Amino acid sequence: MRFGTRTELSRRWTAKGSRPTGRQRIGYRYGYLSVALNPQTGELFALILPDMRTESFQAFINEFKKFVGESKFVRLITDGAAAHRSRKLKIADSITIEHLPPYSPELNPVERLFKELRQPLKNRVFDSIEEVEAAVIKAVEPYFADGARVQKLTFYSWLHSTPT
Repeated sequence: MRFGTRTELSRRWTAKGSRPTGRQRIGYRYGYLSVALNPQTGELFALILPDMRTESFQAFINEFKKFVGESKFVRLITDGAAAHRSRKLKIADSITIEHLPPYSPELNPVERLFKELRQPLKNRVFDSIEEVEAAVIKAVEPYFADGARVQKLTFYSWLHSTPT
């Protein structure tokens, strides 16, 4: 999930003929929240990264491997980002990476989580990247504490019958 000092705008209701005022910023800095989750158990792993280059995704994979442990075999499903498909990635034998078809975010359960995490960030302008990172961390913390909440968002009905 990309986040930045200038967030996306959402619609606001106002009386006809009036226009609400608000802060704005031209140009901004941004970062990325990378998430791996298990829709069936609600288990969640997240890491804030500075960009979406191969080196950053490699760091994510390395930390994710530490999180799941050496003996556990994992299937990591990713979207079509270039960093996810790089031949330079060093993937542990216990991790299998599979890619979703192009233009299919509806198949990716983590997109539902990202939609929820963006809600408290909408219509806000942050003064620094550290300030927006703190807001992202605050938004994601409740999901770490409550796996059932992650399950409710991400365990699509078609996943219930999909072989693992």
